[in-house]
Amino acid sequence: MAITSSSSATSTSRSNNKVRNGVHNLVNRTKKMRFPRRANRFLQQQDDIGYTDGQFVAPVPKIPWKSIVLAVVLLLLGVAGLTIGSLLKVGILTSPDWLDKGTPLLILGALCFIPGSYHVGLAYYAYQEYEGYSFSHIPDLDD
Repeated sequence: MAITSSSSATSTSRSNNKVRNGVHNLVNRTKKMRFPRRANRFLQQQDDIGYTDGQFVAPVPKIPWKSIVLAVVLLLLGVAGLTIGSLLKVGILTSPDWLDKGTPLLILGALCFIPGSYHVGLAYYAYQEYEGYSFSHIPDLDD
């Protein structure tokens, strides 16, 4: 019995070694198959010097002067139209030639005032360098 138990212990340790070796071989094979490819790609990405920090910095946009002038003109026309139209509708201006022109002046004044004030506000905030505002948000008329 003693021989049998030692032989069975030896065979058990051999089978455990075989199982362990088989698991290690499987792990090593999967590492050899997958990991070096990923590691090579990762190392290639780390060593890649094709990019510089300057590529990711936005250029300073030029100031669209024509658009800003147009926005100021629209704002002034809108303020004038709204003022004259409201004075006609209230009855402060009572010229017989102008009495029926109050509503159209109010409508045209509002149509000029809204985009003019919006773009003048954008230009002001971009000039003051508020966060989130830039001259690139104003469409350029030079194109």
